[in-house]
This record gives sequence, structure tokens and C-alpha cells, in this order.
Amino acid sequence: MQIVRRRKVLQKHASRRTSFRFLVIGLILVGEMTVSFTGGLIVGNPWLPNYLVDRMNGRSREVATVKVKPPPQPSTAVEYLNLMNYDEKTLTPAERSVAAILNDAVAHLDIRKPPFQVFSESVLPKIETVQPGEDLTKIRAAVQQCQDVADSAVRYYQDLSAQLTTKLTGAGVPPSTAQETAQTFAQWAQEAGKVPWPKEVNKACASITTLLDVLSENSSQWTRQSDGRLLFTSQQLLDQYNAATTDLNAAIKAINGG
Repeated sequence: MQIVRRRKVLQKHASRRTSFRFLVIGLILVGEMTVSFTGGLIVGNPWLPNYLVDRMNGRSREVATVKVKPPPQPSTAVEYLNLMNYDEKTLTPAERSVAAILNDAVAHLDIRKPPFQVFSESVLPKIETVQPGEDLTKIRAAVQQCQDVADSAVRYYQDLSAQLTTKLTGAGVPPSTAQETAQTFAQWAQEAGKVPWPKEVNKACASITTLLDVLSENSSQWTRQSDGRLLFTSQQLLDQYNAATTDLNAAIKAINGG
């Protein structure tokens, strides 16, 4: 089974990516907090820290500075989101209201726990060592925990998008554009909060559950060999197991950015 190799790739990739991100983001934050503080003193813009979120998202490659020229009249989601980058003095009252709504949302973002962390640490290692007739209660509990974290992340960003849509519509943004703006903001917030792949993690957990069902309901038709591989006495069971493993590996590949 390729789960072990996939897990090692996932853990190695996640570890390297996390360490590298923390290092880079740490350097960026130190430098840009200084810029934000100094810029705030000079131009009196209370929203400069929001550029840090923009830089963390990789959405801007420019130095985080206030745009002092009036923006073009916004009509797209990106243009409305870009209002956060302008000095409020250059905005119309309607644009200032939109920027204030978005900046307030940034200030109240809730950093969610990465669901892939629960998955890689608590679920995969256990499924790879399960034995015939073994009590799977703890493994199923770990899978449920993983799903709860993923579902919580999905709900949070769905709620965030819905709330922003209502507020932006109330501020005069056309309904369809308000919805697109809110959805884009929620997506960027999820990336900045390092909560990738909740849906993919849920798919992986569903595949794990299928594997557990296949193995637990047919414990007399398979054994685990000394090298960790499984030996089945039923071709039908083997086919079911392989199908579930294929779905699991596909989900892991998606989590790993493949």
C-alpha cells in the first residue's frame, strides 16, 4: 500500500513548507510592522497592518505603502478588495464604508487549527498498523476529530463570506459583486490563516472510514504480514480495499498540493 509513502511525503512536505513559511513570514512581519508603524505616523492611516495580510497571501509584490491617489471607481471583487490599500482620505464615503467593513473583518479573523495536522499525526499512523479483530474505536475517534476540525473550518469561512456579503450589500455594493467580493476575501483569509484543504481532508477521512469498515467487517478474510502488507483471501474484498486506498491516496495527493 502506498499510504506510508504518501504520508511521509505529506509530513516532509508540510514540515519543510511550514518551517520555511514561518521563517519568511517572520522576516516579512518584522520589516513590515516597522513600515506600518512609520507609515501610520506619517500619513495617519489606521489600516496599514492589513497590508501584512496581503503580503502573507502573496497577492502583492510591491512594498506595503499607502496609495494616496484616488482609486478608479470599483466594479469587480478585486477592485473592491483593493480599496483597503488606499488612504481613506482619497475614498468617497461609499468606498470608505466598504474599506472599513473589509478592514474590520481582517481585524477579527479567527485563525483556525489546520485539519491536515490532525490527519497526519492522529489518523494515518494508526490505519497503517491496524490488525484483524482490533478495536477500532480510537482510530474512528481520531477520524471524527479530524472531520470536526475540517467541518469547523469550512463553516467558519462560509459564515464569514455570508456575513460580509450582507454588510457589503448594505454599503451599496451590487449583490452579485458583494457576494463575489466576500467569497474572494474568505478565500484569501483562509490562505493567510494557513487553513488549506479542509474539504480534501474531509474526503481523506471519509476514505479512511471506508477502509476501516472494509477491514473490520471482514476481519477473517485478511491478515497483515510481517512487512506491513495486507494479504486478502477474497478478491472482492481486495478490490474494495484497493478502491478505498485509491480514493485515500488521491485525497492525500490533493492535500500535498498535487
